[in-house]
Amino acid sequence: MKVKGRKDILDAALDILAFEGLDRLSMESLARKLGMNKSSLYHWFRSKDDIIEMIFTEGHKTLMSKGFRLTLDGSPEEVLTRAASEWQSIFTDDAVLPYLRAIYSLKFSDPRAEEEARAIKLMIESQIDVLISSLGYQDQFLSSLFSSLLLQKLESELEGNHEDIEDRAKRFAMLLGKLEERK
Repeated sequence: MKVKGRKDILDAALDILAFEGLDRLSMESLARKLGMNKSSLYHWFRSKDDIIEMIFTEGHKTLMSKGFRLTLDGSPEEVLTRAASEWQSIFTDDAVLPYLRAIYSLKFSDPRAEEEARAIKLMIESQIDVLISSLGYQDQFLSSLFSSLLLQKLESELEGNHEDIEDRAKRFAMLLGKLEERK
């Protein structure tokens, strides 16, 4: 592989992090993966830590660029299905998925990954709180339940299980409808 720049190095390092783990990432293993001399890596980065720091910086930017605007028009089923579909598209995006894999595999061993995983969880929970309250439900339990559904989907995706979340969102909307009938 001919290395054209920093992005090629970062992509290869992210691949190692996401699929092999932090302990497998070294300047040596990275150079081997790229088919280049280890000393050539130092032309681009001072150290493995610089590479990891840049992975977090660039990965966070990429993840944040995938954000979406909540559209609150329609029935609860339509709103929830649309939100679930949007999150699913973020979780399965080829530009984001390796970064998410790295974050979740490192979250117990790297404080930056732990912080990023918490930020992702908070972002989902905040959006779902807004979404559920916009549907007329002031119930933290319902928000937590739907947030858990999305976080479970993320972890499932990271494990390689590709299930469609829209069906779960529709069932959740049906649950909301039954709660409304009981009022």
